[in-house]
Amino acid sequence: MTSHRLIKPHRALGVLSVAIGTGLWGTVGPIVALFPEGTAFQYAMLRNITGTLTLWIFVAFSRKKVRYTRADIAPIIIGGLGAAAFQPFFYTALNLTGVAVASLVAIGVAPIFVGAIAWIAFGRAPGILWLLGTLVAVTGVAFLNWPSPDAPVKVVGIALALGAAFSYSFQATGVGMILQRHTPMQSIAPIFLVGTILQAPLNIGRSFDFITEPRLIAGFVYGGVATVAIAYIMFSYGVKQVGTPVAVTVGLAEPLTATAMGVLILGESIAPTGAIGLVMILVGLVVVSVPTKPKERHVGRHSESHHGQHSKDAVTDDNEIAQALDDPDSFAHEAILDTVTTH
Repeated sequence: MTSHRLIKPHRALGVLSVAIGTGLWGTVGPIVALFPEGTAFQYAMLRNITGTLTLWIFVAFSRKKVRYTRADIAPIIIGGLGAAAFQPFFYTALNLTGVAVASLVAIGVAPIFVGAIAWIAFGRAPGILWLLGTLVAVTGVAFLNWPSPDAPVKVVGIALALGAAFSYSFQATGVGMILQRHTPMQSIAPIFLVGTILQAPLNIGRSFDFITEPRLIAGFVYGGVATVAIAYIMFSYGVKQVGTPVAVTVGLAEPLTATAMGVLILGESIAPTGAIGLVMILVGLVVVSVPTKPKERHVGRHSESHHGQHSKDAVTDDNEIAQALDDPDSFAHEAILDTVTTH
């Protein structure tokens, strides 16, 4: 059997979908900047409530009716814990160690965590092209977000940023697990419901009196509809097409959007090292978009049947598995994923 490394149409659509979703995430920063200082947690709560309601409206009007089972409980809890924990970790890291350091750690380390989870928990070792592309893209993020010499670097802040990266990885893993049985919107809706409920206690005693201006109302409504509901549906579709490790690496495109908005809307300038970083991120995303050619692996042979007929060698190679995983329309796609995740 021959294999090739051409990007299949559904894989290209998956990469594009993730890029669009993470691009929408990149618009959160300028929106948060509109809100009064010290209200990031409240904004996150309002954004998540709006996004969760929007997702469930989408689910209610979906043609494909949803039925959750006990098999969905673990992915929903895993994803919900990640969704609830990311913002507290990240926003606290921002306050302690600054935007540049917190963003560099939280965004740059997440793909490594996801690759490790896929390898350790599910036995799916990332391919060489994923490793190479992720290394190039993460280096690009470092060039783009490298802190100035006088930037505050605190160990606690870095630890919290690592917690944010792990939380995002946890969320993405939960999404990838539940997508085996449900559509993107049906997968994201319960995860954000759990995440929003778990996040609610963090806002006890905080004031929401600042929500009086129409632009602030528009800000969290946009945040919920665009950067939660639509963005995560796009991201989840991409996860279903290319897998969680590749999707999270493609998610490194988020700084591209944030940088472009800063230059075009806020009039910010970009240093030469930042420009190099942008190019490296793009190169890394192209590399991880190309399927890795797996090595063939001998698995076993069937024993002789009772009727005296010798069965053929049952040699299952990684290439066949990879093609089934890459093709959502494949009959074997769902069965293989179920087998992997039940080990």
